Amino acid sequence: MRTIVIHSGNLDRTHRYWLEHHKLRHEIFVNRLGWDMTCHNGMEYDQFDTIAARYVVVVDDADRVRAVSRLVPTSSPYMIETLWPDWLEGTPPNNPNVWEASRFGCCTSLTTQQRSEAIRLMLATIYNLSRSHRVENLLMVMPSFIFERIIRPCGYDVQYIGAERVIDRLRTRLASVPIGEAITAPLPCHTAPRVAQVMELPNA
Repeated sequence: MRTIVIHSGNLDRTHRYWLEHHKLRHEIFVNRLGWDMTCHNGMEYDQFDTIAARYVVVVDDADRVRAVSRLVPTSSPYMIETLWPDWLEGTPPNNPNVWEASRFGCCTSLTTQQRSEAIRLMLATIYNLSRSHRVENLLMVMPSFIFERIIRPCGYDVQYIGAERVIDRLRTRLASVPIGEAITAPLPCHTAPRVAQVMELPNA
């Protein structure tokens, strides 16, 4: 497996993966979880899928997108600020060094081992990408079990903000993850992500 980072600067080379990622989001969030979301031709999207967004996807050896996530700088419109501003403590951040991470999902057809590998690759790439862009914190709204079973065990310092809420029938938390302290030790070489060469362009 390998990871690809999709953004507006390389969409001419990554558009197929971008479309596949929207289809997998539809499979995960609409078909599997039953969320009422905007869809078109079997693809899920929302108003935060803008040119400011970056997408970290995991691709298997058959070149199929198997895991997805979205990163949006809080200097652009983002989901938490728009939908749940009262959840944050104080003024919602508007800072290019604070990013929102959302739309985490993984294909259910993967084996347990494959899902574990895909998640580790995706999180490691998000961490490395954030570091390369001098991101200080990630804001995340996710089901509580994702934080406790997936993100925290991968070495991230999950700092909850506010109380747990029920969103779309799922117990959900808002958290801040400081990037400078996210992973206390380098990942072993065999778990490091093989990032596609198209992942970044200068000044992207």
